[in-house]
Amino acid sequence: MRYGLFVISSLIFLAVAIVGLFHLEERGFFYYVVLFFAGGIFALSTLQLVFTALMDFLRDYRKHKNPLDFLYDFFSSLKLAIFLMVSLGLLSMLGSTYIQQNQPLGFYLDRFGADVGLWFWKLWLTDVFHSWYYIAFIVLLAVNLIVCSIKRLPRVWIQTFTKERFQKLDQHTQKHLKPISIRINPSKEKVLSFLKRHGFSVYMEEEEGKVYFYGEKGRYSRLGVYVVHIGLLVIMAGALIDAIWGIRGSVIVPEGSRSDTLVLQSNDKQLRLPFQIELENFRIVTYGEEAQRKGKPINTPFKDDVASFESDIRIIKDGKVVSSGTTAVNSPFDFGAYRIFQATYGLTGEAGVVKLVVFDKSKVSKDPKSALLGEVELKAGKVSEFKDMLLSIDRSTLNIEDEQAGMRGDLKPALIVKVLLNHKSYNVPVVYSPELTLIAYTQLKELRDFPYVFFMSDFRPRFFSGFQVSHQPGTSLIWLGSFLVVGGMLIAFYTIHRKVWMRLEGDTLWVAFWSHKLKEDFRKSFIKALEELKHEGARNGKEPDYA
Repeated sequence: MRYGLFVISSLIFLAVAIVGLFHLEERGFFYYVVLFFAGGIFALSTLQLVFTALMDFLRDYRKHKNPLDFLYDFFSSLKLAIFLMVSLGLLSMLGSTYIQQNQPLGFYLDRFGADVGLWFWKLWLTDVFHSWYYIAFIVLLAVNLIVCSIKRLPRVWIQTFTKERFQKLDQHTQKHLKPISIRINPSKEKVLSFLKRHGFSVYMEEEEGKVYFYGEKGRYSRLGVYVVHIGLLVIMAGALIDAIWGIRGSVIVPEGSRSDTLVLQSNDKQLRLPFQIELENFRIVTYGEEAQRKGKPINTPFKDDVASFESDIRIIKDGKVVSSGTTAVNSPFDFGAYRIFQATYGLTGEAGVVKLVVFDKSKVSKDPKSALLGEVELKAGKVSEFKDMLLSIDRSTLNIEDEQAGMRGDLKPALIVKVLLNHKSYNVPVVYSPELTLIAYTQLKELRDFPYVFFMSDFRPRFFSGFQVSHQPGTSLIWLGSFLVVGGMLIAFYTIHRKVWMRLEGDTLWVAFWSHKLKEDFRKSFIKALEELKHEGARNGKEPDYA
């Protein structure tokens, strides 16, 4: 009853608090009345439970001879395990569902209000999985699991590995094993064959005209739960490693650039990654382009809407490219223990890719066709080569008339191209309008001896990619622990430790059974299987008789 009231009141109070914090835009007078009422009942039930628990705690303490025995039983308690698992479950739910993790303080102040947001920050609810109490709960649960396993292991070990499990069905053991008797006269070879045919490992001993049989199968079944326990401990070790040494932050990289600066959003702290992320190319994928990639017909009215965005990246370590690939929304890129997510993107306000048409300045006014020399593509952060020139984008703007309009997508670009020709450097202006480009040429005296004219034929703004980079060094341990848990569960649930004791004495066969699980089902099925031995008795003119 005391646990029932506490559980019900805590669930009601938690539900009311979650609705108010995360689902209601405004909390009126009626909400606070309900919250006060639910909180009062929860507080009273908690105080009652704490008082009762303290009394039980003291009572248990007095029963033990010394504090060490008391602590041993306390840490092996099932109640402690349930409390820790429920606490970890609630904290994990808050951290993964309701409270977005690892954001700056201002994010929580804006979303939840100054008071609630500040309390979330102070209580580490904004970084639950790295909080001291989350780590403490994991450690305590691991200790509980270890002590619980140690406490129950000796008995299982005796029944699984030691010679003590080999018992003869003599007059002493017959009292507590309560065997059945079969009036039949099979040979010991028939009994031995029968047991082996049903999957039992058989041990036989003859003594004073009696033949003792001990059959056993599935003896490792009871170790399955310990494999599960080991798997859980490995998972908790991996989670603990992630909680202490794991990191998660953002890296902002413009196209054509590289960066190794990881910003932890929870406290704006900067860390240096052991490698650099280079953004080769960024692209926005529309629904139409996505359908075209998959070979599907483009028949959606939203074909020009954004379906995804993706980045081609390279990993640079010690000046060398060690890995490359593409990261997209819901498709992270893995590099060792690091995982790189495509989180966001935006315009840098600069030119990304520009195509220039190159003309011979001496011929352009007389014969434009013969003056055309070709086309060259310039990329941000890269140097291009055309004939005897080296070209790169020096400065650029998305809208020469209104810079803010350019950031909104209204493009009227202009740029300065840095040109190296015959060991001389030139700053060559290029504007979206050919007329404006020619006007700029005529006003710059340093371009009088420059033999070429550039006109813009294509322009794409420069984007940046915001990558979410996470480093979870305990991931491999978590995977290993998961495999152990699954394997242990298969052993525990799909194999059963069973034993059979037999004593062949004259024309009577005494049989006793034991099964770790499904005892009655095993007894019935085995008695039914004993019908196989009736043929031996029938050959001697007898029918089997069960007693």
